[in-house]
Amino acid sequence: MQAKHLIIIAIVGIVALLAFNMLNGSRHNNTPVEASAVTTDPSDSTTTSNSNDSISSKPLAEQPKAMVDKASDSIEQAQQAETDKMAQVEAESAQ
Repeated sequence: MQAKHLIIIAIVGIVALLAFNMLNGSRHNNTPVEASAVTTDPSDSTTTSNSNDSISSKPLAEQPKAMVDKASDSIEQAQQAETDKMAQVEAESAQ
């Protein structure tokens, strides 16, 4: 195969990739972004609003610490729930 044929094939390939990228990009830009579906209990939202109120009522210097403490508590609760579920699954599988 001659070099000019390889150059033509390469140029056609590049043009095809550019066209595909432009079409795919315009389709992506026109697609509306949907909010992720997160299911929460109404009791959780009241707890969150109460904790947000308590954080905002603290002095400005203590607010970041309060946010970190709140996040740490949430992580610890999730880890405890996961540990409890794993213990329950292990107990059920042992039976």
